Amino acid sequence: MRIKMYVAAIALSAFAASVPALADTWSGAYDNTIVSTYDDGHVVDVYVESDHTYTIVPRNGGDTITGVWADSGSKSCFTIKDPAKYAKGEPLCFALRDYQVGDSFDGTDSTGHFKAVIVKGRK
Repeated sequence: MRIKMYVAAIALSAFAASVPALADTWSGAYDNTIVSTYDDGHVVDVYVESDHTYTIVPRNGGDTITGVWADSGSKSCFTIKDPAKYAKGEPLCFALRDYQVGDSFDGTDSTGHFKAVIVKGRK
């Protein structure tokens, strides 16, 4: 019986190690910058924080946007909170994974399609 419990404990530990911790989904973006370039050429810098908040800063001097992010099921979703005029849309969701510097991904929000990459440091 002890051997079966030991084998089960090892299998569970191996499984747990292979699944990213939900609280750390964006840990590779903390203290770094997600640079998002839209199909029309405009660029925004996104700063993701460990307290589950984020800030979007347009490089063209437009409105700074703030919000919250949360993991649920197989997705990590970003919800705009301020300014209120942008907070009416659906959350923007991405596949749940352990995002790190150098990772790139695509998305589409109310302003269009973008390609994003996590770069080292804050811009």
